Amino acid sequence: MRSVAKVCWTGLLAACSLESPSETDSTEQAVRNGSVTKIKVDGRSADLFLVDDAGTNGFLNASQDQIANTVALDFSFATPDATDPDFLILFQGAGEIPNSAFTTTGTSAHLAVTTPTTYLVNRCVLNIVSGEFSCAPTSPLTFDLTWAKNGLGSVFEHTRRREILGPVTTKFHGEFTILTANVNGTWAGRSATNLAGNLLDTESRTHIREITVVGNP
Repeated sequence: MRSVAKVCWTGLLAACSLESPSETDSTEQAVRNGSVTKIKVDGRSADLFLVDDAGTNGFLNASQDQIANTVALDFSFATPDATDPDFLILFQGAGEIPNSAFTTTGTSAHLAVTTPTTYLVNRCVLNIVSGEFSCAPTSPLTFDLTWAKNGLGSVFEHTRRREILGPVTTKFHGEFTILTANVNGTWAGRSATNLAGNLLDTESRTHIREITVVGNP
């Protein structure tokens, strides 16, 4: 019987997957067996809806943990397959990025990063008819996005939410203030022009974003 070890990383984020040390590296195992990543947010964060004219839909969130002095990025977006309408191509990532990649004030934020080699980016092919999917690691993605408060609104929110996109489920529960923002720049080879975004501040409260990726069938 093959021995299996459970590998977990703690701190800003905790990611756990089942890994067989004699077979493949942890990246391949994470894709095969699935993973759960928990990102602690205590401070400011920025998010936006990722959309384009090709029918892409998804989200991106960059966040701080001011206690641990770390920064995390998680995103998930799906684009229709140009050759077959029964399929979507999904890109997903969640993990720690360099602190210098994300800067923020009370009214603005800037994300400028090419995901490092230690940051796993998944590319999944989803059959929207049968529900079948297959995921594999893919090349790093580059983001250069600027949020600017637009003055349209502000909200204080206490929420518990679960979002599902193919094999990716994102859950979080927390309290924060929100300022609406316009987002411009580039993401994963696409342009962002006045996309809808938010600037969030937990105001010394802590909440957890939990991202679960189902392993390949």
